[in-house]
Amino acid sequence: MTKGKLSNAEEKKLREDAPGDEIGILMRGFREATLSVERDLALEDANWINLSGATSELITDASRILNLRLSRLYATRDPLGKQSIRLWTDYTFGRGMVWSVAEDNKEAKKALEAFWGAKENQGLLSSRGQRKSSDKVLIDGEIFFAIFLGASKDVPTIRRIDPLEILEIITDIDDKEKVLYYKRQWSDARGTPHTEYYRDTTNLVGLPGVDSSSTEVQKTDDALIYHLTMNTTSQRGNPLLLPALLWMKYHTKFLSSRIAIMLALAKFAWKSKVKGGTAAVSGIRATTHDKEIEAGSHMLENMGVDTTPIKTDTGASKAYQDGRMLKLMIFAGVGFPEQYFADISTGNLATAKTVELPIQKMIESNQQVWNDTYQDIDEIVLEHAGIPEDKWHVDRVFPPVTPLDVVAVADAIVKIVGTFPEFGETPDVQQQALLAIGINDPAAVLEELTRMAEKNPSVALTKALKQFKEALKKKGAIE
Repeated sequence: MTKGKLSNAEEKKLREDAPGDEIGILMRGFREATLSVERDLALEDANWINLSGATSELITDASRILNLRLSRLYATRDPLGKQSIRLWTDYTFGRGMVWSVAEDNKEAKKALEAFWGAKENQGLLSSRGQRKSSDKVLIDGEIFFAIFLGASKDVPTIRRIDPLEILEIITDIDDKEKVLYYKRQWSDARGTPHTEYYRDTTNLVGLPGVDSSSTEVQKTDDALIYHLTMNTTSQRGNPLLLPALLWMKYHTKFLSSRIAIMLALAKFAWKSKVKGGTAAVSGIRATTHDKEIEAGSHMLENMGVDTTPIKTDTGASKAYQDGRMLKLMIFAGVGFPEQYFADISTGNLATAKTVELPIQKMIESNQQVWNDTYQDIDEIVLEHAGIPEDKWHVDRVFPPVTPLDVVAVADAIVKIVGTFPEFGETPDVQQQALLAIGINDPAAVLEELTRMAEKNPSVALTKALKQFKEALKKKGAIE
């Protein structure tokens, strides 16, 4: 089997696992559903995890590709899958991450502003680009950033590479943790196939590496690759939805079965017992069948006919509990409890105003991962621009996981600055205050405040916050 391709059995599994219109299938009978469960579980045991194998990887390359494709389908078509990805990205990035460097570090600031502000990089570095990168790493389980440095005076360009195009990660023969190259196979817009080798961002000197077939890498592309993974202990990442994919599939089938039951019960609403032969039955049918009868109408019968409503109890209460058990497995797999998935009956005021501690820790950890990622990328850009290493520090602010009380934040800062005036001159305090009152680009506002302060020293953050507080009073937000 060609590397990166799926076998016939795996292609069949991909089609079967893909979310689709299950209702038509299930209306033909429920026996196939039972057989499908048994067949899928057998396929899981046979092909997905082989604990007796010699390889240290529990998920093969072919299975990883299958998982990635399924994750893309479910993240797009399954409501629970889409909401899971949306929650992670919304809580991690919100309106976007903002960065800043010390005012006296002008060279680093200039280099990073050119990189982050370049029009060709906005697809990855703007707020929209940050959210898209988050979605991609959650859905695919990994993301490959290609950084084109160019000449020393050029502004670096950053792009993404589809994980399906990266066929091999080449490491040092004596150190598997030391990645040297990435092998990529892809086709351009004209359909012409290409095979390229890229250096890892840590392999800046381009030392020769050896791939799995003992063929020396003699030429590499100009790009450097930064590889970010999640949900894995190996070289390649796994999708966030991987632990929940099977449960999403059977949750979809379960709901489809419920719909099939309701549609079947809705076919007949009344039954009539008629004393008489075929002619009497035909007479009743001619009176009621395919006739539109207004609501609240009277049905007049003689003693020869007995019309009663059909009992249509679908067992919805028990079905809700059954469906909830399936959903809980999905929620456990993606890390968010059920009140985040349209069932607000399980929440309360406390959970509506705050976030549970495990979720807060989970998202803050993810924010730190992205903070480290952007720091690594910025350091590559700064080194390329010739900035000394002691000037590489960058402050990044992600949106708070729990909602801020804007009035309380403004009031607290005003009181603190009133006691410690120099506290208000700290860029971090100023940036946090601006973010708290809903300003999405605090760096630009701080620059404007600095220019205003140079012209008129009486203009300071304290005055701005006091004016904001007065505006809230006028709106009746505070007393």
